[in-house]
Amino acid sequence: MAPVQLENHQLVPPGGGGGGSGGPASAPAPAPPGAAVAAAAAAAASPGYRLSTLIEFLLHRAYSELMVLTDLLPRKSDVERKIEIVQFASRTRQLFVRLLALVKWANNAGKVEKCAMISSFLDQQAILFVDTADRLASLARDALVHARLPSFAIPYAIDVLTTGSYPRLPTCIRDKIIPPDPITKIEKQATLHQLNQILRHRLVTTDLPPQLANLTVANGRVKFRVEGEFEATLTVMGDDPDVPWRLLKLEILVEDKETGDGRALVHSMQINFIHQLVQSRLFADEKPLQDMYSCLHSFCLSLQLEVLHSQTLMLIRERWGDLVQVERYHAGKCLSLSVWNQQVLGRKTGTASVHKVTIKIDENDVSKPLQIFHDPPLPASDSKLVERAMKIDHLSIEKLLIDSVHARAHQKLQELKAILRGFNANENSSIETALPALVVPILEPCGNSECLHIFVDLHSGMFQLMLYGLDQATLDDMEKSVNDDMKRIIPWIQQLKFWLGQQRCKQSIKHLPTISTETLQLSNYSTHPIGNLSKNKLFIKLTRLPQYYIVVEMLEVPNKPTQLSYKYYFMSVNAADREDSPVMALLLQQFKENIQEFIFRTKTGKQPRTGTKRKLSDDSCPVEPKKTKRSGEMCAFNKILAHFVAMCDTNMPFVGLRLELSNLEIPHQGVQMEGDGFSHAIRLLKIPPCKGVNEETQKALDRSLLDCTFRLQGRNNRTWVAELVFANCPLNGTSTREQGPSRHVYLTYENLLSEPVGGRKVVEMFLNDWNSIARLYECVLEFARSLPDIPAHLNIFSEVRVYNYRKLILCYGTTKGSSISIQWNSIHQKFHISLGTVGPNSGCSNCHNTILHQLQEMFNKTPNVVQLLQVLFDTQAPLNAINKLPTVPMLGLTQRTNTAYQCFSILPQSSTHIRLAFRNMYCIDIYCRSRGVVAIRDGAYSLFDNSKLVEGFYPAPGLKTFLNMFVDSNQDARRRSVNEDDNPPSPIGGDMMDSLISQLQPPPQQQPFPKQPGSSGAYPLTSPPTSYHSTVSQSPSMMHTQSPGTLDPSSPYTMVSPSGRAGNWPGSPQVSGPSPATRLPGSQTMPTNMPPPRKLPQRSWAASIPTILTHSALNILLLPSPTPGLVPGLAGSYLCSPLERFLGSVIMRRHLQRIIQQETLQLINSNEPGVIMFKTDALKCRVALSPKTNQTLQLKVTPENAGQWKPDELQVLEKFFETRVAGPPFKANTLIAFTKLLGAPTHILRDCVHIMKLELFPDQATQLKWNVQFCLTIPPSAPPIAPPGTPAVVLKSKMLFFLQLTQKTSVPPQEPVSIIVPIIYDIASGTTQQADIPRQQNSSVAAPMMVSNILKRFAEMNPPRQGECTIFAAVGDLMANLTLPPGGRP
Repeated sequence: MAPVQLENHQLVPPGGGGGGSGGPASAPAPAPPGAAVAAAAAAAASPGYRLSTLIEFLLHRAYSELMVLTDLLPRKSDVERKIEIVQFASRTRQLFVRLLALVKWANNAGKVEKCAMISSFLDQQAILFVDTADRLASLARDALVHARLPSFAIPYAIDVLTTGSYPRLPTCIRDKIIPPDPITKIEKQATLHQLNQILRHRLVTTDLPPQLANLTVANGRVKFRVEGEFEATLTVMGDDPDVPWRLLKLEILVEDKETGDGRALVHSMQINFIHQLVQSRLFADEKPLQDMYSCLHSFCLSLQLEVLHSQTLMLIRERWGDLVQVERYHAGKCLSLSVWNQQVLGRKTGTASVHKVTIKIDENDVSKPLQIFHDPPLPASDSKLVERAMKIDHLSIEKLLIDSVHARAHQKLQELKAILRGFNANENSSIETALPALVVPILEPCGNSECLHIFVDLHSGMFQLMLYGLDQATLDDMEKSVNDDMKRIIPWIQQLKFWLGQQRCKQSIKHLPTISTETLQLSNYSTHPIGNLSKNKLFIKLTRLPQYYIVVEMLEVPNKPTQLSYKYYFMSVNAADREDSPVMALLLQQFKENIQEFIFRTKTGKQPRTGTKRKLSDDSCPVEPKKTKRSGEMCAFNKILAHFVAMCDTNMPFVGLRLELSNLEIPHQGVQMEGDGFSHAIRLLKIPPCKGVNEETQKALDRSLLDCTFRLQGRNNRTWVAELVFANCPLNGTSTREQGPSRHVYLTYENLLSEPVGGRKVVEMFLNDWNSIARLYECVLEFARSLPDIPAHLNIFSEVRVYNYRKLILCYGTTKGSSISIQWNSIHQKFHISLGTVGPNSGCSNCHNTILHQLQEMFNKTPNVVQLLQVLFDTQAPLNAINKLPTVPMLGLTQRTNTAYQCFSILPQSSTHIRLAFRNMYCIDIYCRSRGVVAIRDGAYSLFDNSKLVEGFYPAPGLKTFLNMFVDSNQDARRRSVNEDDNPPSPIGGDMMDSLISQLQPPPQQQPFPKQPGSSGAYPLTSPPTSYHSTVSQSPSMMHTQSPGTLDPSSPYTMVSPSGRAGNWPGSPQVSGPSPATRLPGSQTMPTNMPPPRKLPQRSWAASIPTILTHSALNILLLPSPTPGLVPGLAGSYLCSPLERFLGSVIMRRHLQRIIQQETLQLINSNEPGVIMFKTDALKCRVALSPKTNQTLQLKVTPENAGQWKPDELQVLEKFFETRVAGPPFKANTLIAFTKLLGAPTHILRDCVHIMKLELFPDQATQLKWNVQFCLTIPPSAPPIAPPGTPAVVLKSKMLFFLQLTQKTSVPPQEPVSIIVPIIYDIASGTTQQADIPRQQNSSVAAPMMVSNILKRFAEMNPPRQGECTIFAAVGDLMANLTLPPGGRP
């Protein structure tokens, strides 16, 4: 057996086991060289095949068969595809099994293979020997008989010796090696042109079939193209007539565009086979072109028939299903299909009609294309449809079937049209050919969307009906009836005519507020005339007028089957008791029939009077010409019905409003037409007088009212607009709209959906608005009368910006940037005031918002605009100053660090009385007076008895002295001495109290702003009388709490305080809680169970007597400013007002007195008022307010042993107390920490003073890298040893305090680095080190580690000596040597 060549390209004998035992092969012994040569000879004698080549052949064959299957299987049935796949798998499996057996055999063959190789090698050698002998014999007999030696090549030798070249080579060598030159382009064109002439001659002299007439001769070729079949390219190889035609290229043009997926229908192997077959016919036949056409045409027809069959199977499988069936298919001959099989469709009506379509090849004339036959034959009604159904050149079975059923559907629609024409000779239906449909107009004139469209289903041949808006159940019933019997279409069309009439009516009023129903449950339907109407009617409910209906009755027109006549009725019903209960019909009245004439007269301006609820009539829609409208015109719009609905919807609200006005006895002119009949209106003749308005004002308002008209506005007709026209307006605003001789006021009222339009509520809302206008008009009229005599400062201060009879807007201030709006609120029956800002100040807050409630109460009690302006004038500057006070709650002000206290609480008591509460402890009363002054007193004192205090507040010592520093000497010439004011000899007497009370109470018959004779009701140019100010300063709940403390008889203001002080306030000074500012001003009544106020010793305080300050002095008093008397570097960063500094100092003095009692300090009695004296072991201290400013608390220190202290150290201690301890923000815990420092031993306190000096004067220590700050309270960034704000000094056996170090050198854009250093000093050992306090997890440990190392190194380098303190030295070393790493932050 021949050897097998493996992958390494060597012919290797099989390496099986010895003796063919099938065991593992042993390693062969090295073959001798002779054996190898023998093996090579044997291999050469009988060559084998490489294993790789064999495997490649098998794979190529399997791939080729698989590609053929992919081309052929899609056109076969499912069963055939499965069979072909199984056969392919079986064949391929057998081949690869054989290959596997061959490989195993090659690896396991034994000695037989070796012997075969030896035998083959010997045979090959023998053949070589014999062949060699034969060749030698032939050479001796033939070639060597005439052999001669050539002559000597002397010319060649001369060429070589002389020229060095060999130019005489034989030309055969050149011809064999160098190719000849190609022909030129001109030669090519000439050759092809000559070949074209030869081809034309051959075509002329050859018998050419007529089907090959479509030919092209070019480039030496002739191309025959038969559309839809093939394209063949031929040529000839010479000009001899006997030279046969040669087929160059063949292309099959049969395409399956539906199921072929764009791929070729014929495989390339089949094309090659047909190519060879046609070429053989061209060589052998007498009529080669005729035979070529017959062969290719026959193949293409069979292929077309196969394509149509595959399309049919796919059509059945995917879309048509059982609607098309294959009756018979004979490959290469015919294909017969059946459609519209009634038995298949499930409708067996007698003899089932079956329509067949047959496609076959003409056996008599094979050259013809595929022939189409229809059974039964197609009707000749439409030649175009029939012509399309008889062609198959498109090669689409679905298109052929559709063309066939299209023609048959057209025939069915013609039959149905004949039935309709028999019913109505003037019927105007049309047949659409694009999609077989019969368009039947139901109601003339008829739009395309209103026509009944009758389609024929091309798949089943059944009628399908479509009508826009008709429910599907009715359409299904119609289809079943018409498919059973086409004559049943007539009653259905008659029924649809009335349905379409109802739909037209519904669509015509769809945009109007109506609800349409075909039926209506009426309790008296049988007895009421409504029951006598025809059954074809429509009830239209007016949604805005639920008790009214419009009834449309539809009747047939004789001899006009496609027209209807309409009758319109107006019906009223009673109100139903429940929603589901039927209503009762009351009035039924038909509209008049001259509606078209009426509309024509309305359009031309000749309209009748419509003062009453007139009913209009309608006529049927005029008959248009018979041409059916198909372009969507408004032929279906019932303009008469729409006019009726719109007319009723527009007129009935006016009728309802007229009835309500009549019921309320308001005279009017009735409903009138406006704007050429396009709108309605009701004009009132007189409006009823308003309650609470005097007769004179009412008459003036009636005289100024020119017109009052009600109109409806908006698309929904639910918005009433009352237009009021006024003349002789008493005020002219600065707005350009208010400059004309008359003013138009528009009042708008919205009707709810649950209420009828034009009901009583609209009239009530109008009367309320009229009352608001009258109330405001009364104030404005009085204000206008007083304008000529108003004080000049008020003229400059204010201006009338807007007066529109509903609202009065006044702008006031130096720049007119504030505004106040006044209007009457009819719901609460009082005036409503709103404040705002305009112009450049727009967006800012109005300063009078603080007393808005008090201003409103004052104006409602005395509605006088001049008085209101005077109050605004007198309070604007004080309120601007008061609003600058801080009102934000702050933490850490007392020992309870987690409790927030409000700095200032602004508590308005009346429109001119403002109470300021400072930290819920001290109270300041500010009374705004005329002439640019205010009166200020201590609000902790009762207004009735100076010996009693208001519960919860404490008197502020020295307040009178402090306020006198801001008194203007020109304003108050009567200045008293400070000692006399602070310590008066006796309390206020009873005579003074009686006189003050009599001054506060106005005379019983005195009217506000009494008129002077001859002044026409104007006010005097001086300040308003006392009664005005009494009303200004009082709130309704405080009429009995009047103050006895008026000092300036020239000022008409009085002082008012709430009768019940804060025993029930939400925030009490003794118990922390919300600020008293949260209390409403109107709720300050005296509770019956309130405890009696505290009694003071029998002495008076000057602070209870008001101090008169100017507005500028008050602004200075309340404006935040730097602390006077201090260097800017020593003053803190917290800016506060002088009043806050004074009260804060008083609070700190109070805290200090309590702290001295708690700490180990000795209090020293002092005869000086307001001075606290105490002493420690080494110092004697005196604390008092600064006599120059009374705004800072100063410390005066006197040492017991003068030799231990230097004067500058004492000054540093005093300055530190004034600026850092007792200064803003006035925290009690700073005092606690400072008093603990004062109680420390002298050497420790001196070191602390040195640190304080570094803090106060950081510029003096230029050699240090850090600035220091002595923390008296624990800062938020400190280690968490105690809550922030706790006293930061602990003095026991060891001393703990905190320092804040701030780096001096820092880049300007960045914040300086600051660290908190807790330092602990051991008094016994004298060592200073950093306190070991656990840090927060997210904090850096680099800085604390460096600080600790520096302090430890200092302690090691400088051991403490007895009696010396190392605090300052250690801190100085730390500030000089501490250096943080670059970019590192604590």
